[in-house]
Amino acid sequence: MGKLIGGLSAAAGILLWYYGGTRGLSSLVNLGIGAIILGMVLSTLTPRGYVDREALTLSCSGFPHFLDNLKEGLGLRDGAVIIPPFENLPRGGIFLPESEEFSLRLGKLDEKSPLVTGSGDESGLLISPPPGWGIIEYTLENVGEIRDTGVGYASSAVSSVLSALGLGSGEAFEEGDKIEVYAEPICDGPFYADPVASAMLIGVAMGKNEVLAVKSAERVKGYWRIVLEPLGGVKRWL
Repeated sequence: MGKLIGGLSAAAGILLWYYGGTRGLSSLVNLGIGAIILGMVLSTLTPRGYVDREALTLSCSGFPHFLDNLKEGLGLRDGAVIIPPFENLPRGGIFLPESEEFSLRLGKLDEKSPLVTGSGDESGLLISPPPGWGIIEYTLENVGEIRDTGVGYASSAVSSVLSALGLGSGEAFEEGDKIEVYAEPICDGPFYADPVASAMLIGVAMGKNEVLAVKSAERVKGYWRIVLEPLGGVKRWL
């Protein structure tokens, strides 16, 4: 059922996104992008909350390239901001800013508006829920709460779930004001479109209980190596 609903949601999203783009209707473009992202997340879940490995793999066929093309088309920067779940975004998110000198307004964000508009430093693309949210949800249901448990515990919890599900591995290290995350991706494409990498990033943000900025991301021997800088708690950016 999760695959069916997710597939229908993604298909409807593509139609809305295309129609809205051709007619210049930003509200339909927003709705379409949101439906596509939600569909990819729903397709990984069964009614009991388990993660469907086959569906995760299938989601790699076009979604990463769609997001990459969208990012290029909108002229967004290479950096990203990892947002832990909070009231407006109960499943967290990944924000791709238009400007390197971005200014977050978390109080204005919600899952229904992927295209964030405003001044140049506030604009960007919001991916919420992130592709790996099914993995985080499975972790919360089977391991327990990871919010505010620290980078080490949270990353280990998510990594254990990844191993148990046969989805690869990940780990994170915190040294001073820098956090390094290593994630073995299952998709070709950007890290923010990969379920494993995005799950590790959201898990670390939850463990740290802070907004995190991606300072660099590179592929190293089959892994994503992502360097993060803590930016403070959600309240700071409301």
